[in-house]
Amino acid sequence: MDWGVSNNSFRWAACYGLFSVPRAGAPIAFALAALASTGDASDGAKVLAAMTTAQLLGAVPIARLGRHLNRSSFFKILIAIRTAAMLACAIACASRASIQILIGSAAVAGLVQGAAFGYIRNAANQLIEPSRMIKTLGIGAIAAEITFLVTPIFSAALGSVSAALAIAAIAIIGSTPAIFLPNMAQATAPPALSPKGVIPRGVQVWLALACVNAAAVSAIEIGAVSIALGLSLKPEHGAVVTGTLCVASLAGSTWMSVRNRHYPACHVLIMLSLATAGAALVAIKYSLATSLLGSAIVGAAGVPLIAYCSFEIGNRVTPEMRPEVFSLLKTTTSAATILISALIGWTSIVITLHIATALLASAVLGLLTRRLILGFHGVRRSELLVDPAPPEMPRGQHNEN
Repeated sequence: MDWGVSNNSFRWAACYGLFSVPRAGAPIAFALAALASTGDASDGAKVLAAMTTAQLLGAVPIARLGRHLNRSSFFKILIAIRTAAMLACAIACASRASIQILIGSAAVAGLVQGAAFGYIRNAANQLIEPSRMIKTLGIGAIAAEITFLVTPIFSAALGSVSAALAIAAIAIIGSTPAIFLPNMAQATAPPALSPKGVIPRGVQVWLALACVNAAAVSAIEIGAVSIALGLSLKPEHGAVVTGTLCVASLAGSTWMSVRNRHYPACHVLIMLSLATAGAALVAIKYSLATSLLGSAIVGAAGVPLIAYCSFEIGNRVTPEMRPEVFSLLKTTTSAATILISALIGWTSIVITLHIATALLASAVLGLLTRRLILGFHGVRRSELLVDPAPPEMPRGQHNEN
């Protein structure tokens, strides 16, 4: 087995992890900033909501603006706008400006964030050899998980000194991918879109899989404290639930990277079925042990599957369309997280977990049904999910590393 990883792989994975620093540190930093501005830390949720909403609205349209431009330059422009907007938040916090200025600046940062994600994810397809793509995406997933583990602690530590300093720090660290990411090739003129729209046939399935897995992961992350309370435990035990999820996701992403192989249809179904079983174990709330086991299964199977979905999506669109579709992927998974947050607030963690489990089970049933239909019509193919991949990674080919 080849354990080697190219310099570009490490650089891209590091940049991918650092790119997420502002988003990972924003909840605590904005809460502390709101506390300094209005005296109510809960107002930080309004600032974060403005950033997230703007990201959903701006991701695909802004990504589309860069079609005819040099992708490295456009990515740097997007990062520069995000950094400037975050620094404006820090200045507003330091000067005790109104919460509306914080909200407006955060919205500007969010407006370009989704599109910037599309371009940094697209960079992997331009910089990494196809034979090492899955390995690199696994390392990137590990880097992102570490970012979301470490950054909130870092943000809280700096925020105890100054909320403005915490915002400025995560803004500056989040700008480093614009410096360290290797240059991408000049974009060519995009082909005309098909009458069916932006999303090519087959991509919808992988977007849906990423969405339902993101919903299950988010339900456990966001509802961890409620899960602990529902088991008559102390609220602090919620950290054990999220910690188990994170450690398992790191293990699953590491295995994905080491294995570095295309997932056949049966493997996708197994991972999705495991994630469904894990979510069901958490949903029944039988004991802490079963909840931790379910969290571990969801982390080990669901998180790597989200990363693998981005690999398959990248193989099913033209190079010119990748930034837009990766931005759409980010929008889809973010929308799932927002929906789960709303469901927990509107209903309860138990109902939300059952809904997340039902979504995963529906995805399993849908893929099995498609498989049966294809078999009934005598379609001989090794893959479950529609179109064959482009020549750079032939469908069914395994990279024996």
